[in-house]
Amino acid sequence: MEAFPFFMDVEDKTCLIVGGGKVAREKVDSLSRFSMRILIVALETDIEPQEGKIEIRKKPFEDEDLEEADFCICATSDRHLNRRISQLCKMNRIPVNVVDDAALCSFIMPSIVKRGPLTIAISTGGKSPAYAQRLRQRIDHEMPENIDDILERLGTLRKHIPELIPDQGCRKKYYKEALELMLSTENTVSDDELKALAEKYGR
Repeated sequence: MEAFPFFMDVEDKTCLIVGGGKVAREKVDSLSRFSMRILIVALETDIEPQEGKIEIRKKPFEDEDLEEADFCICATSDRHLNRRISQLCKMNRIPVNVVDDAALCSFIMPSIVKRGPLTIAISTGGKSPAYAQRLRQRIDHEMPENIDDILERLGTLRKHIPELIPDQGCRKKYYKEALELMLSTENTVSDDELKALAEKYGR
């Protein structure tokens, strides 16, 4: 399986997770950081429901459950059931991930680092999830604690900087220098300093 990484808008989408054990919980922990509905179908689970976010249905999987799914994750120990769900999803063009069985997947679940608007996805193509997790931990450890605040501030700048710096090449240099200032000062650089920098590049 050769997978191309891309980011899809999942806001208001529904992820169906079949299975309610430890692996299902790991998937819920990862997915719940995004704005989507998570529907869990399992005979038993200790995962807690969350109004408007996580719905639990304690029952056997039925084909009709897929009617609500925008994508599906199979996290059961029943290989026959996993294969059947994979086939149904592919027939109905529903993206499916079967945990620990890449041959049945149409998409891969990467190891994720998420801080505010920043999302980093890491995958080894199923060759070594342990290394993907190790790399995720290293990136997470080295990332500034306030990176989400810095990115939000840069996002605000991008709304009005084009008016101050019409030239695209100069804007690119400005954004790079502004980022370096925020990182080196732990985001304590003042708005006046950033405005003065913009005026320099806008001349």
